Amino acid sequence: MAKLFITSASRSDVKFGLSIRQITAWGRRRVVFLLMVVLPTLLAIIYYGLIASPQYVSQADFIVRGQTPQTPGLLAGILSSGGATGGSEDTYAVQDYVMSRDAAQLLLKTQDLSHVFNIPEADVLARFPNFYSGGTFEHFYRYYKRHVKAELDTTTGLSTLSVRTFEAATSQRIARALLTAAEQLVNEMNERQRENTIAASLRERDKAISRLQTLNIRIDAYRNQTGLLDPQRQSQPLLTDLAGLDTARMTTRVQLEQLRRSTPNSPLIEVLTRRLSALDQEIANSATKVTGDGKSFVPKISGYEDLIFQRQLVEREVSAADAALDSARIQADRQQLYLEEISKPDFPDYPVYPRSIADIAIVFVTMLGLYFIGSLLVAGAREHKSM
Repeated sequence: MAKLFITSASRSDVKFGLSIRQITAWGRRRVVFLLMVVLPTLLAIIYYGLIASPQYVSQADFIVRGQTPQTPGLLAGILSSGGATGGSEDTYAVQDYVMSRDAAQLLLKTQDLSHVFNIPEADVLARFPNFYSGGTFEHFYRYYKRHVKAELDTTTGLSTLSVRTFEAATSQRIARALLTAAEQLVNEMNERQRENTIAASLRERDKAISRLQTLNIRIDAYRNQTGLLDPQRQSQPLLTDLAGLDTARMTTRVQLEQLRRSTPNSPLIEVLTRRLSALDQEIANSATKVTGDGKSFVPKISGYEDLIFQRQLVEREVSAADAALDSARIQADRQQLYLEEISKPDFPDYPVYPRSIADIAIVFVTMLGLYFIGSLLVAGAREHKSM
């Protein structure tokens, strides 16, 4: 009987010890649940319900437009329709600028953006700077990207700009400033594109003009060297005189032949013979001036005509380069981009942030999930230890 009593007592002690362990383990799980799930959820309720400052979002829609070249052919149109167009690429550039450090620095200078996010009405967690982030520009830029968004709809090519601050009028003002800066960027892009388009044509025209000027200098030097402004024109009187002398010689020769046949003893035969000899001598002298050594008109005319021909070719190059420059300017004007505001920055009627219920639910679900994951890991570790 005594042994039976002792065995019963020991079994009861074991059961009592197990029940105490179960109670202790349940209490630990309860404490962990309170610390991991209930407490963060309660803090989220307090912050989002009582402390969090209202934040207003101003939105604007814009698009970057520009002249696009005509697509020749149906097949080329089908192929080009599948890819990004030039307008969408320019829209991406504007969108990246809005979200860039340059835009943030510009707003810091022109819109006092540091004060916008550090007003007394803002709570300590939402403002900048705060206790959990640094005060450098890089920290501010991270904060800036959370409050300024620019998103592109690739289907319509429409971009949406969203600005979130602690005051409705301030959000609208910052959005307007960003659109103004974006429009200035588009103007600068137009100017650079225009310069790049006409730069090559302008250089070609300047080179052609420079060659023409050099050739004119060579023509002036040749005129000074020969002492003739236009050898071809200045040789015309000499050629005219030579033609007149040749006509006179022919006339004199005819008269002389007639006298010799009709009156062989006429005294005029001697006179006409001397005149014919004088005309032959004068014609020979005049012909030497036209065609002869390097001092004659022929080499001078040839050299001058060669220079004039070269100048005509260069003048054509100048005309063609000038026409190409005008065409490049017209093309640059056709390719002008411009930013069109589809909807202007609105004045928000109510704060969009914080989204209290959604944020509290996110905190609760997240912490509850972490709690269950931790419980599964602990249970698995205990089971592995007991084995």
